[in-house]
Amino acid sequence: MRQLTGVIAGLAVANAVWACLPFSRTIITSPPIAGVYRAETSEPLSGVQLAIATADGDSLCGSPAVQTTTDSAGAFYLPATVKHVAVTVLAPGDQVYGFTMCARVAGTLRLAFEAHTGVNGSISPVPISLACIESRTANTKPVVCTKQR
Repeated sequence: MRQLTGVIAGLAVANAVWACLPFSRTIITSPPIAGVYRAETSEPLSGVQLAIATADGDSLCGSPAVQTTTDSAGAFYLPATVKHVAVTVLAPGDQVYGFTMCARVAGTLRLAFEAHTGVNGSISPVPISLACIESRTANTKPVVCTKQR
């Protein structure tokens, strides 16, 4: 019986130490994003600056991870972003990942799209397609991007 108690105590200590060991991994912080940016009149808007920021950074896009501008047809592409992190496993459910996409409207980067993933998992690497509409109508959001299927 004493041996069994010693084994159980040893396993408990090993499990506690294992749970606090740092593990390094690379996570996807935003997938590849392609889309079209238009005015509310359906006219394509060219030269619009778009930026991606990850949840652990500046969610207001003040320090974007990646940026691009729309072309003459309003089309844009943002590559996937990744981050190498040293993760300390404390308990299931201790990290949530996500990103925001902002568009420069009237000289200011404004939130256009936001996504979050499940707990302790990186963003899906599957590319997404967005349709973005910039509005100049009072009392409406300046820009809204919706995911296309």
